[in-house]
Amino acid sequence: MERIKKAMAKAKEYIEQLTIDSEVNQPKNIVTKTDCFFTWDNEKRSIKDKPYLFHWSYYNGVVMEGLLDIYLNNPEKNKKYYEYVKEYLDNMMELLPNGDVDFIFERAGYVDYHGADCYKTASILVRLMKDNPKYQKLAEKLYSHLTDKNHINGKGNVVCVNNMEECLGFNYWHGWGKDVPPKYKVWLDGIYMLQPFIANYAKYCKDEEELERIQKRLDWVATEFLAPNGLYYHAINCRDDVCAFHWLRAIGWYGMAMVDVMEALPEKYLPQRKKALKILIDGMLPYQDKSGMWRNLVDMPLRSGNRLETSGTAMMVYTILKGVRLGWLDPSYKEFAIKGFLGIVENKLDENGLKDIYLKASANATNNYENTEYYLTDEGKGSGPFIMAYSEMLYLFI
Repeated sequence: MERIKKAMAKAKEYIEQLTIDSEVNQPKNIVTKTDCFFTWDNEKRSIKDKPYLFHWSYYNGVVMEGLLDIYLNNPEKNKKYYEYVKEYLDNMMELLPNGDVDFIFERAGYVDYHGADCYKTASILVRLMKDNPKYQKLAEKLYSHLTDKNHINGKGNVVCVNNMEECLGFNYWHGWGKDVPPKYKVWLDGIYMLQPFIANYAKYCKDEEELERIQKRLDWVATEFLAPNGLYYHAINCRDDVCAFHWLRAIGWYGMAMVDVMEALPEKYLPQRKKALKILIDGMLPYQDKSGMWRNLVDMPLRSGNRLETSGTAMMVYTILKGVRLGWLDPSYKEFAIKGFLGIVENKLDENGLKDIYLKASANATNNYENTEYYLTDEGKGSGPFIMAYSEMLYLFI
């Protein structure tokens, strides 16, 4: 227990220094300036693109959502986390010209240019709608972008018609520019970017038809992405055309998507989801390192390019602990998650920050998952899930 208390204290100090107590990472000073970025934002494009992409994108969103998770663990005690997230969100809202969401989400890059990566951040809108009518209005508009068969987006497409093919389980797919379709159309990270937002807003507005569609999409992913070795592929075009790499963070995105969506689904859908969740976790446990962590390429040996990776391990910790807390996984699974959390804190967190967070990987037929230059410190796609993992640890040790 002493070891866990020490790790929790170390994690708390890191999180607060990175966010609420940071001298530089203050939302009101960053969001409104085109030449400023959060220090965890390592996917900077050009400054001119920042107002409609960067602050909404998921590597900021997962940090903010992790802080919101800490707040909700104990709202009275942790109000400072809520105030930080709200400051971020309110400044973001101010950037919208006349509330024109098209200004942001139809220029961002994925899913026919309507910005799949940005919808993860939009999940915060749903969670805080009761605090500001503007949040609800924006969430409603974003929801219609994705689900309304009468909504024509800025590219002239109806997203839920033109971007959801039956052969892809009616999942939204990742796409690139110049009208050239990618080889691998559905990515596991895309499931996380979109489905939790859609599910939670569908629950709010009692859209039973959309909730049923989400169940069917996840059923398709659970079947089609599953490899014979019990792991999941990063991306697929069809069962016979897969990106044959088992990338830890992709699997982690999928796990987090499942437990976040399950909170919103009707009870009748949960037996199937619990079964899929158990399959995912059981497939990953044989590959857990003695340190508690997992490798960047899950089923390949450790080497300089394939390290024990922080972001995906944090995602697994969050997924398992949340699954146990909400009764979807057997309590015995929490020991694997605690081991994973301790592995991160003791091996990857030091005075210089949170290390070995893999920057990005493309879903193509080549191994671009072992670039040593892509292992970064305090990158948002790792810091955010680590904060989420910490928030779930709080439920165990408060």
